[in-house]
Amino acid sequence: MPEEKDFRDYILVFPIPNLSPVYVYLSKPPVKLFEVGEYQDLAGRSRNDGLDIDHIPSKAALKLFLKNKLGKAATDKDIDKILNSGVSIAIPHRVHRGYSETYKGRNTKAKQVKDASDIRAAVDSNFDAQVPGLREEGYTDEQLNKAREELHQLNKEQGWYK
Repeated sequence: MPEEKDFRDYILVFPIPNLSPVYVYLSKPPVKLFEVGEYQDLAGRSRNDGLDIDHIPSKAALKLFLKNKLGKAATDKDIDKILNSGVSIAIPHRVHRGYSETYKGRNTKAKQVKDASDIRAAVDSNFDAQVPGLREEGYTDEQLNKAREELHQLNKEQGWYK
């Protein structure tokens, strides 16, 4: 059982009327290094593990892409729901913060526009920026290529590109 629990890991059960509710702990498997999946799933399973969950491509680029594509047909709430399902990867905290080209202030408006114009190229660019840091950590080209392939596969499955 994990040391630190998160309220999202519990469900409230009312077993018998007029009896106090019971909180049931649902254990989800912890996120693994280089695991690729939807942001909301990975973020919910990453706790004090030294990993950051990184949208690839960036959430801002995806948002701009959706606004350009859908215009006023989608509300901000609709777009946020889609973005929470955006493709992400679990990478070491140090690498994400030190090497990501889209981390915090490095994700300029110009970068967002460029990435939104070609999502596939943005995936490669965003991942490539972190490769030197990942190699410094000792990860192999085989591991990195597998992670890149999984990023492309899930982005294709979600319909961001073909």
